[in-house]
Amino acid sequence: MINTSCCHKTTPVSYQSRSCKFASLRKGRQSDATIIWSDRLRRLAGFTLVEIMIATACLALLAGTAFLLIRAGTRSSLQGMLRLETTLEARKIIRQVYADLKLACFPLPYNSVYNFENVMYITGAPPHNMYSFLSFPAHARLDEIMTSPHNGVNYRETSFINYRVAPIASQSGSLLRLTREETFKGQTTRKILSERVNFFEIKPVMLQPYGRNQYYFLITLQLVDSIDASELSRVTGGEKLLSDRSNLAVADFFDIVYPEFFHAAWNQPGINPNWHTQIKIPGE
Repeated sequence: MINTSCCHKTTPVSYQSRSCKFASLRKGRQSDATIIWSDRLRRLAGFTLVEIMIATACLALLAGTAFLLIRAGTRSSLQGMLRLETTLEARKIIRQVYADLKLACFPLPYNSVYNFENVMYITGAPPHNMYSFLSFPAHARLDEIMTSPHNGVNYRETSFINYRVAPIASQSGSLLRLTREETFKGQTTRKILSERVNFFEIKPVMLQPYGRNQYYFLITLQLVDSIDASELSRVTGGEKLLSDRSNLAVADFFDIVYPEFFHAAWNQPGINPNWHTQIKIPGE
């Protein structure tokens, strides 16, 4: 006969012992995991001094490179804007001088002997020259230029124009100032065209197209500027800058002008001045 009571009593004891073993093993694993995670958290909680120094050095290298790139880009942009501004200023000046010389005039002599030197007068010592001539005012109305009297000579009103090249008193460099002065009917207007002038010249020249003498005005203009004022120390006013233009904004312009009033008389020798060909000199 089998004693079932003994079987019923031994089974729970064996199961309980296994459960205790599993529980103790589970607690051991949990404690090991807790120790591992605590070690990791301690390592992640801060940085060593060496790690901080390495990170700082890397950031400094990246920041320095970025600063140099930004600085180079900004300087290049400023130089481009300065070149554009200098070029536009030179183009505006050359157009103004061309328009004035195109309409240049002079009192016609009654002996019909024309001399091109009488059209423009150059005074002063280079590079501080002054160019003076008479010109028909393009801004005036027709009734202001020709009064149309009932008797006598109908003189045409003219403007007396001066282009003056002078040093800049408030500047330590050698760049020059170009000023335009116009006197019309007793009123004088003065305008500074540029303070970046390195070279300006109006030169009368004679050419022989088709074997006949023709006279022209040759205009030469050079403007120089820089975003770094120290770069202008190698610029000498009155001497054209031909080489070593690095870090400089240089605008070179030249033009040739055909004075129409002079050639209208020059190409018709022996023409007699009449009531509408005489001009009036300002102040006379």
